[in-house]
Amino acid sequence: SNMLFYSNGEIAPEVYDCVLYSILGGSDPSLQQQFYDAYTSGDEETKQSFHNQYWEYTLQTIREHVDQTLQDLYALSVRASEKDVVTHPRLPVILKHNEFVTNAFYSVRDQLNQM
Repeated sequence: SNMLFYSNGEIAPEVYDCVLYSILGGSDPSLQQQFYDAYTSGDEETKQSFHNQYWEYTLQTIREHVDQTLQDLYALSVRASEKDVVTHPRLPVILKHNEFVTNAFYSVRDQLNQM
């Protein structure tokens, strides 16, 4: 439930942890296990050491996710706007939701670009 990007651009700490865990799993499962152990035992010092060492990879992965999501939302909104609202009565709600999510992701991207 904490895997969030907030509308003000903030990113939940768990997102960074999850992304780093995934990165480590793709490169070195033993490092992934060390990170997991630090996470589950509350060893913030070791966890922060991992984050410091792999920060650029984490940042790049999150940026790519945000950019891809923005592209997907745009494509979905274009497709949805071509539909007939009489045939698809929930369309305005869907488009409004997409707008809200898009704005949140733009805020996150702005935040990431400042890092």
